[in-house]
Amino acid sequence: MSKKSKRKLCFILIVTLFLRLFWVLIVDTSPDLEGGDGPFYLHLGDQLARGLGLTYGEPIAVVGPVYPLYLAFVQILFGVEDVILVARVGQAFMGVGFSLLMFDLGRRWVGTEVGLVAAGLIALDLRFIVESGSISTETLLSFLLLINIWLYMLAIERNTRKWWVIFGVVLGITTLTRGVVQYLPVVFVFVMFFQRNRINIWKSCLLFLTGFIMVVLPWVIRNWIIFGNPTIAHGGAAHFWMGAQGDGRSLRKYEMMDEINDLRIGDGGADRYRYVEDAFDIIMNDPVGFLSLRSVRLAEAYMQPFGTVSVGEVFGTTSIKNLVFDDSRSTLQEIFRQPSLLPKLWIYCFHFGSILASFFYMYKERHLVVVWMIFPIIIFYFTIVYSLLTIIPRYIFPVMSLYLLMSACVFRDLGKHIYSLLKN
Repeated sequence: MSKKSKRKLCFILIVTLFLRLFWVLIVDTSPDLEGGDGPFYLHLGDQLARGLGLTYGEPIAVVGPVYPLYLAFVQILFGVEDVILVARVGQAFMGVGFSLLMFDLGRRWVGTEVGLVAAGLIALDLRFIVESGSISTETLLSFLLLINIWLYMLAIERNTRKWWVIFGVVLGITTLTRGVVQYLPVVFVFVMFFQRNRINIWKSCLLFLTGFIMVVLPWVIRNWIIFGNPTIAHGGAAHFWMGAQGDGRSLRKYEMMDEINDLRIGDGGADRYRYVEDAFDIIMNDPVGFLSLRSVRLAEAYMQPFGTVSVGEVFGTTSIKNLVFDDSRSTLQEIFRQPSLLPKLWIYCFHFGSILASFFYMYKERHLVVVWMIFPIIIFYFTIVYSLLTIIPRYIFPVMSLYLLMSACVFRDLGKHIYSLLKN
């Protein structure tokens, strides 16, 4: 890197940290945790900090232990009163690592200029700024997902035992953050077949799967002992059932308990309800309706960028969309007077701009598909898995950084083109 590039990167990292700390410490100092997963994760972290294990009245496995361990670590060091504040500040610093990873991924993948653009995009993206202040797994999961891709690239470049095992270990940690990642090793094995001229694929697969199993196996054994079910995470079957029945949305606990009495098959852990059997009955009765329902939910998740609700809670909950399209015929002056307008437009521009730019990049560079295929394949994996379960913008948020990474190439070329026009 040249000194000029290093200065640019340092400036981007400073901006990244400033914007996230500004959001956490000044703009949104008291986040509303009601109705979300925040209180649930705080309770689990408190239980772990007190040495009571991952319990919510009784042992659970619907979430992995990594994020609750993060909260427990914060509580042990700083006390119960400051858990929320310190955890949010810690996630703001994760944002700096996020930006640095985006830079190095772009640099290794294409070049320094693309890396700088990618780092700049993630630094300014309000979705990631807002999420750093949430008590949820999204920031940590997104961060770990990027680390996995970065380690995968390093493992291919250096092709040593150490790096393949490290890659597998971090992939295991990511899986214990959210269970949806548990099948991602299959995706990486698939992508590795296209790199077989650079690596010994079977040896490399064995090494990284060994690292993965080393991390995941103790957790699987724990679930087997407690629940009699050797799985990484419970809850997938319930979400599959919720996605198939009714309007295909996730149900709250009290709503769900009213619906599942007929599904009970006896005492036990997560297998005490016949979720999967009932879901397949519903699908077989109307397969076209199921595909239509899941397609609608998928479209909704992508059309509503993650972060707009949080912005609305901070700047005002009035829906800009309703003001534009409802029958009251709100004036432009009323619309522009809404304090949440500019932040929401900021989010929409980054969300749809990065997605459209990514598709343009993939079309333009289709002859280099082997070079960039890992990014859309991981996006496709997350999208399809959640489409079959229940899907909301929050669930697909972790792959939004990959759209930004691909779009960085387009914005780099666009910037060069504009610069040449202005120069001439």
